[in-house]
Amino acid sequence: MNENRPRLTGATEDQAPSRRLARAERVRIALGGAAAAALLSVALVGATTALGGSGGTGPGGDGGDGGRTTRAKYLNAWEGFSTRDKRWARRTSECESGGNPKIHDSTRTYHGAFQFLLRTWRNSPMTPGGDPHRYTWKTQAVVAVKLKHRAGANQWPVCGTKTTKLFQS
Repeated sequence: MNENRPRLTGATEDQAPSRRLARAERVRIALGGAAAAALLSVALVGATTALGGSGGTGPGGDGGDGGRTTRAKYLNAWEGFSTRDKRWARRTSECESGGNPKIHDSTRTYHGAFQFLLRTWRNSPMTPGGDPHRYTWKTQAVVAVKLKHRAGANQWPVCGTKTTKLFQS
């Protein structure tokens, strides 16, 4: 046996080619799956853009105006909320992140002032897509309040519900 060649643990010399073949087959399948996922992703972004969405490309992007239309859209939505909704947003974000819209938790699982999971952020009503920490507190607050209206405050089980001390004062 050649001493310079790496030894396959638990395999005889006769089994080594079949193990290499099995590994090559797994790599081929994985690469095929990755290509399919990439194509699906491109198709979904194209469909979102065709339907008038931002495609999750970040701030602005609504019409080549440097984001003015987007900012106005979120400002108008914020102004349309009740005092109760605005108070809920301030208190919930203060509890979740100290009100910091640029924050991530230590594992980078939760993002922004309302500590959104990226999956939740990207599927929430009126979301601009991307990562919440790229947007202002007010944009995040609009998305959070809209999500609260659609799905309830249980999205924030500690900070967003009336059972917390935060809402008892």
